[in-house]
Amino acid sequence: MNEPIKRKKKFSYLSAILSISMVLLLLGLFGFLVIASKHMETYLKENMVINVFLQPDVSDEDASKILTQLQSQDFTKSIKYISKDQAATDFSNELGQDFVSFLGYNPLMGSYQLKVKANFNESSALDGVEKYLKGIDKVNEINFQRNTFEQAQKNAQTIGFVFMILAGIFGIIAIVLIHNTVKLNLYAQRFIIKSMQLVGATNWFITKPFIWQSIKNGVWGWAIAWLMLISINQTIPMWIPEWKDFDHGNMLIILYGALFSIGLLISLASSFLSTRKYLRTRLEDLY
Repeated sequence: MNEPIKRKKKFSYLSAILSISMVLLLLGLFGFLVIASKHMETYLKENMVINVFLQPDVSDEDASKILTQLQSQDFTKSIKYISKDQAATDFSNELGQDFVSFLGYNPLMGSYQLKVKANFNESSALDGVEKYLKGIDKVNEINFQRNTFEQAQKNAQTIGFVFMILAGIFGIIAIVLIHNTVKLNLYAQRFIIKSMQLVGATNWFITKPFIWQSIKNGVWGWAIAWLMLISINQTIPMWIPEWKDFDHGNMLIILYGALFSIGLLISLASSFLSTRKYLRTRLEDLY
């Protein structure tokens, strides 16, 4: 008789672990989506160009000094210098003819293509960057599509708001599913709980082994989900090559830690509440 009971318990524990791991896996996949959207937001913000045009009479030495000055600024993500000659060559290639020979002079100006860091891609910060650039000696004009920058910021805020709502929904779903899994597992053992109470065992003595088992279930469920997520993370670059170029180490650590806490705390709380419920239930109501 003991062997079938042991096998039944092992099966119930295994089903609880697998259920928890599947819920945490789905949450982890959603977390990957959030991380990907954050990287995309940063990528878009840091690849918008501010064109800094120099005065026509700027020497190569002055242009080099300004380049060094801009490279040292906190807002600079990357910067590229385009000389007057290079600008004329590029424009001639686009036109398909040498316009400099036709005009007799080169009317274009040397310029820098400046990309700012993501945290400077917002209205107030851009105002400060623009003011700084205009204050540099030998700078003639600043040109960038402010509407595009502002639209990118609005889109990022909208995406962030949508993902916050989705995260809340997924979190509620995870709590409900894990709670029901633990509750169902304890429902199968409700008579054992009541029998221990009837023979004089204290509530804590009865509750403790179920709580401990739920903790182990939560840890094992997280471990399975964690291994699966690591495997998925390693295969994502096969479909999205850019994934490996993003620095998301800290984000993944936070995600894995959050999943561990969710699996452990919900399992623990659900086990405690369900056990206490059956301890307060009358024997005849268990049927």
